[in-house]
Order: sequence, then structure tokens, then C-alpha cells
Amino acid sequence: MIHLLKIFITFLILTAVACAPVSTNKSSNKHQADVHYKMALAHLQGDNPTLALKELLIAVKQDPKNSSIHVALAQSYQRKNAYHLAETHYLKALDLSDQDPRYQNNLASLYLDLKMWDKAIDYFDLASKNLLFENAHVSVAGKAYACFQKEDYQSALEFSSEAISLAPRYAAAYFLKSEAFHALGDIDQEKHYLQRTINIAPQHMLARYQLALLFLQEDSPQEAKEQFETILEFTPTSDLGFKVKSLMKSLPDS
Repeated sequence: MIHLLKIFITFLILTAVACAPVSTNKSSNKHQADVHYKMALAHLQGDNPTLALKELLIAVKQDPKNSSIHVALAQSYQRKNAYHLAETHYLKALDLSDQDPRYQNNLASLYLDLKMWDKAIDYFDLASKNLLFENAHVSVAGKAYACFQKEDYQSALEFSSEAISLAPRYAAAYFLKSEAFHALGDIDQEKHYLQRTINIAPQHMLARYQLALLFLQEDSPQEAKEQFETILEFTPTSDLGFKVKSLMKSLPDS
């Protein structure tokens, strides 16, 4: 369950921050770098970090001081689990961009992958406190997640609440609160925030799964079945879908 939560929050953190556009320049090298950079972004969007990396290694040779290319390289390396190389290019992008908060946020996401919770919190904190950063709520939620992993559940709740105050429709923050309350054994609050998550993001299948498990604990199989059926409707072949199929066999009239 925690592994799935990590995938969810990391995906949001990585996709919430778009790479900055490359500035127009008449130089032939920079123009060619821009072409390769844009091709790389298309490969990243197509979930092909290997092809993206090939394009970016060409681009960075042609325009080595372009922070956007370095951050795209970092993201490509991160997706390929080459974390040391990813960190090197995130730090380079930060130097070249005068500490762009978007890149601080992305570096923090790398430290989540590395389970370096304190470093993640530090960089999320820097990003969230920058008044020009449009996605401060994402960084605050990142701090909440890192605190959750440190088993500092009260801080996780506080930062989740702060993220919600910044972005009331940010479903990930509600889900994080449900996880913290689960860890604290407060089932009523866990259930409340799972329902809030689903109300905001009906496609949040992990929240539906967790809510269904609570219904089973409460001996409410029909309510659990409704959540399971929704999961199977939308993600029947996912890992979650296979878990649901197994659980459905034990439900009455299933």
C-alpha cells in the first residue's frame, strides 16, 4: 500500500512541474539543441526515457548552459533509476537557473526515490516558500509525504492541511491525510478523508480500494462491492484490479 502511495505522490510531483521553455537564439548549436530537447520531451511524455536520454545527451553538448536541458536529463535519469546522475543534473540546473523552485521541487522528488526524507523536506520547503512558485501546494504535500515516511504523522497531517488550504481541490493531500489517520488508528477520520479524496477525484482507485477495505472491516460488504466494481470497471488488469478480483470472490452474492 505504501509503495503504491509513493508512486502516486511522486507521479504528481514530477508531472506538476513543466520544464521551462528554451529561449530563442540565432546560434545554430542552440537551435539544434532546441530541436533535440523538444524531441526528448515528446519521448518523456510517451514514457520512453531511453529515447529521451539519447536526444538530451546530444542537446546538452550543443547547449551545455541550458537549465531546461539539464532538468530534462535529470528526469530521464531518474526514470531509469540512475539516481546519482539525476542528482548531478538537477543540481546543475539549479545553479544555471538561480535556484528555480520548480527544479528544487523536482530534486526533492528524487530524494523521495532515494528515501532521503530530510533532504526531500529541505528542498520541498525551499520550493514551497518561493512566492513565485505556482505549485507550492505540491511541494507542501511532498513535505507531508516525507514526514509520513519518517513516521512523524502529526507533521504529515499539518502539511497535508496546509496543502489543502493552498489548493482545496488537490486530491493527493486528502489522501495523504487518510493515510496518516490510518497510521494513527483513527478510522473515522481515515474514512472521512478517503471519501473526500474520491469526491474530488473519482478516478482515484487507490482511495476507493482503501475505502472498500474499511467497509469490509465494518461488515458492510455491499458498500465495499460498489467500490470494487468501480475499480474493476476502470482498471481491471492493474495490480489493484487483480487484488480486487480476489477479494470479490469472498463477498456475498459475488
